[in-house]
Amino acid sequence: MSDDRTTGLDEDARAVQVWAYPLVFAQRVRLNFTQPLDPTAARPLNSAGAPLNTLGHQRRLSDPTLTVGVAPNVDTLYSVAWLDVQHNSFTLRFPDFGTRYASFQVALPDTSTPITISAPAQGQRLPAVSITRGPARCEVTDDEVRLHTPWRYAMVVGRILVEPEESGDDLATVHRLQDSIELQRLPVDDVHPNAADDLELARLSREDETTDPDAFTRALQQVLVDAAPAVVDVPLRRALTRVLDNSSPLEVADGLRRGLQDIADHVRRLGRPANGWAINDTGTDFGTDHLLRAAVAHSQIFINPASEALYPVCEVDSNGDLLDGGASDYRLTFETGSLPPVDAFWSLTAYHAKGLLVDNEIGRYAIGDRTPGLAYGRDGSLTIKISTARPEATANWLPVPAGPFRLMLRLYRPTTTKWDPPPVVPTPLRSMP
Repeated sequence: MSDDRTTGLDEDARAVQVWAYPLVFAQRVRLNFTQPLDPTAARPLNSAGAPLNTLGHQRRLSDPTLTVGVAPNVDTLYSVAWLDVQHNSFTLRFPDFGTRYASFQVALPDTSTPITISAPAQGQRLPAVSITRGPARCEVTDDEVRLHTPWRYAMVVGRILVEPEESGDDLATVHRLQDSIELQRLPVDDVHPNAADDLELARLSREDETTDPDAFTRALQQVLVDAAPAVVDVPLRRALTRVLDNSSPLEVADGLRRGLQDIADHVRRLGRPANGWAINDTGTDFGTDHLLRAAVAHSQIFINPASEALYPVCEVDSNGDLLDGGASDYRLTFETGSLPPVDAFWSLTAYHAKGLLVDNEIGRYAIGDRTPGLAYGRDGSLTIKISTARPEATANWLPVPAGPFRLMLRLYRPTTTKWDPPPVVPTPLRSMP
């Protein structure tokens, strides 16, 4: 006869995995960016990592060597700061970006985004942003955004547009803009009581903390220490208590694996389905939909609100088969008048199934309306060639791996959330000119 304490523990672990996945992943992103084991170590140029409470600047566009987070864009340079709001308050001030696209997002450890500000018309400055600890509220005036958060940590993510091909002159201009961003810190105290815990967590691997019961429990316990009050839903408290007790590691491990599979499967169904694409047109308004929040974190953690950017994801072709560069080539055709509707710009990026950029012989990781030499049809249509093998004409080629992959569209400042991307159509291997 089974012990009543462990009956259904695997189902409890599955539910806790779905709920906790974004929070544990966000914690891992913070640790990867701040590197508590060696916070002042030199970072690669394509990383925006920096010590806690410090603004780090990415100096080179993302490429396949970047493994922090998931699904990085290759349109903008990132500027990122992880802030300890429990022990400090902060104010950010920005230079004049002119007509260049720039946005700054404040994200929280549950992967929600209470505020994103975006560079307006030329000659107008972005408002200052202040971030302090307190009951959740956001006050907006013409000159300042004042965000109060009950969470211990907050992350600032800046995105500044870079012209394609990483023009040396344009990169230098963006570097100067990055260096002109001011982050002012006002310490409330100089205590960082969880420094030792961060060191211990930093030694865990991402795989361990999602599949190994002991590592998952350790990571989740720290999440709860740093969490906002009442972060745990009442119906989840019993399941959470049983999982943290970890009285039956095999059942917990089975439930964690099932939860991970549910999250991965939901990526193909998150939000609104359209032509094989999954479109989360609610952005970061997850409400109580824990599976949606987890699937978004799995495929595109720390997205912007839908008013700032949409991120349709595609993992299947027009026949419903998984995208696989070893099995087929593909075409994506935007018919006349059906290009992504944006006020800023759009791009299409290819990723390995785990969300990393695809290494390729021409160093192209995305294609979009700013790609030099993009060839349109006489009728104004646009066909993108998606394949592993290099076609004769590469102007419209997006390279993909010889295996499973994922596509992501980015629509910056979309004019509507109701637009449907066209299907990704398979073609025989190496059939494209």
